[in-house]
Amino acid sequence: MSGNTRQQQMAERRRSGSERRRRGAIVPVRLLDEERDALREKAQAAGLTVGAYLRQAGLGYVGLRARRAPRVNAVLLSQAIAALNKAGSNLNQIARRGNYGMGIDPEAAQTISETRAAVQQIVAATRGDQA
Repeated sequence: MSGNTRQQQMAERRRSGSERRRRGAIVPVRLLDEERDALREKAQAAGLTVGAYLRQAGLGYVGLRARRAPRVNAVLLSQAIAALNKAGSNLNQIARRGNYGMGIDPEAAQTISETRAAVQQIVAATRGDQA
């Protein structure tokens, strides 16, 4: 009997987090595309996932495990990624020159500076800062 208990304990430990959650009921809802988009925007503005937002709206509480959805400035993030891609291409050329024993010129130093700035923009966008 103790063997079964040990096996059951091991099986319980191997389950993923979603299999151990107590919320098992799924409530299907049909929405228009515009309604779905509005719901996502409102949930994001509240800093919640859509599920947590619906629990808050319908039940008056978010629940114990509700996690805040990260706020990301999509426009800022896309601009920063574009700048990082451009600088990354230039860095690749700099690395190639360095591998052939050529020095780093002032333009290369500028590219490195631009890369740092792009990385800082991406960090700010993913934290929700308005840089």
